[in-house]
Amino acid sequence: MAEPAEARNAWLKRVLGIVAPDAGIGATEEGTRVSFVAAREAYEAASDLVNQQIAALQSALRQSSDVELQEIAEFGMNGVTGNHRVPLRAALMEIDFGGGGALAKSGPKALKIIQSFRAHLAEDERVEACDENPFGVTVSIRATLGGALAKMEQALQHAA
Repeated sequence: MAEPAEARNAWLKRVLGIVAPDAGIGATEEGTRVSFVAAREAYEAASDLVNQQIAALQSALRQSSDVELQEIAEFGMNGVTGNHRVPLRAALMEIDFGGGGALAKSGPKALKIIQSFRAHLAEDERVEACDENPFGVTVSIRATLGGALAKMEQALQHAA
């Protein structure tokens, strides 16, 4: 029995004489897209959680009488993530709105950004300082974002 997408595409071609934009996408590619979407949703949830954690840490830093700590509080999530989030969001939007074949076409760009982002998280002292802060605020940038990025990287590697 043909896969649902294959059956639909065959019907569209036979009955209406048109080829669907995603015609030719086999079960493997559809599975890769499903894996990617799940990984992306996990990344979005991880990003939201880390945003909340950073906000809590910022609040603690602002309560300090130390002017330097108060200045550090102003940088927020983008300061800690090394400006990887915005380029990644743009690359993910290319995949989302790029139509049929966008995952294969734009996936390599997103993959490079994710790999760079993961390296940044592993090496950056600011990330470490936030994760190991002495203010009693739970922050898990490396574990939370790093784990979600690893899932997205794996899904994109299958798309390549």
